[in-house]
Amino acid sequence: MQEGDEDPAVTVFPATLGTREKLVTFGVGYGVGMGVPTILGLAFAIGFQNPWFLLFPLPFLAAFGAPYFLRPTGFGVSSTAFTVLRPGKPISIPLEDLQAALSPAPEPPGASIGVRRVSGIHGNFGTYWNRQWGHYRVYVTDATKRIELRLSDQSRLIVSPADPEAFLDALARLGIAVIRQGGSSA
Repeated sequence: MQEGDEDPAVTVFPATLGTREKLVTFGVGYGVGMGVPTILGLAFAIGFQNPWFLLFPLPFLAAFGAPYFLRPTGFGVSSTAFTVLRPGKPISIPLEDLQAALSPAPEPPGASIGVRRVSGIHGNFGTYWNRQWGHYRVYVTDATKRIELRLSDQSRLIVSPADPEAFLDALARLGIAVIRQGGSSA
């Protein structure tokens, strides 16, 4: 979709953090990854009376803060496209490229390599490679609600809308094949 070509009939499904993802994001990412360096920088600046120590947390703030702008915040479904909503640039896939939705999403067989990815802070998202699947993309904020979208180019997209059933129903209404656990189709 081009800017200004917004489809008024977009249904948005939020991407909320699961319990584990909240713990990792806020406890480890923000608490330890950003909080500890900030406190140490302040302590050293005061203790050594040197303001240069205030710069100490900047690399940590950048490294742990950057995923905030790349994280999925929701998934938009319209009659023309599927969109991964993010604070930065959204990712849009034409609806005709969606072939099927599988729920729950299977785990990729064997080991996967993160090509450009974030694992932990704000979930698990980015591009991965696997010997059997090839390149695939992941936008998961709650690992318990994973859905696999299969695309016409044989690639895969793993997403986690807060309400998986409503998401699958919306796709089915648009003619996308929905395969639920146990093999039944909608």
